[in-house]
Amino acid sequence: MAITISGSGITSANIADGTIVNADINSSAAIDGSKLTGAGGKVLQVITDTKTDKASGTNTQASFVALSGLSATITPSSTSSRILIIAHISVGASNYSTQVKLRRDSSSLVEASGDDDGNSNRITAAAMASTDANDNDDDIDVISFNFVDSPSSTSAITYDFLINGRANSWAVNAPYDTSDNNYRSRAMSSITLMEIGA
Repeated sequence: MAITISGSGITSANIADGTIVNADINSSAAIDGSKLTGAGGKVLQVITDTKTDKASGTNTQASFVALSGLSATITPSSTSSRILIIAHISVGASNYSTQVKLRRDSSSLVEASGDDDGNSNRITAAAMASTDANDNDDDIDVISFNFVDSPSSTSAITYDFLINGRANSWAVNAPYDTSDNNYRSRAMSSITLMEIGA
């Protein structure tokens, strides 16, 4: 039987609960993840970035510089969503550690660092390629960590890193000695962002 629609048409008040199924929803429909029943704890989107080229730099012991070429931007679908950050950074150093700080929108995430303890640097994570003075210039280690952020935002958010070489120099995706030899390696680094529904 045909249905005649008059006046202002059909509103949500005219549709009985439970009558709309997945097949009725267009694939391009802009439905906020927070409106989905059972969305809590589920992965709503995944963003990732990979850095494969080598990088190196110098700095004073107390200063950090931005690590270029490794960042990811995500736009949460709800202010109640959390963002799981998974980081993997391949580093080289000589005798001392390489340290990183996680940033959100160009500001260090204090929540993603150790406690304030006087003059000590508050960092997110660190790694030391080797303690052997004979071969540490040829080694690569991994700075790897996970962190759950609660940005309370539906605007685009960019996560990236600051880096510091405790010996005043650092390398990424390569040993501290970045020269090209068959006994030295090249590696990759990555960051992955997952929006987790509340």
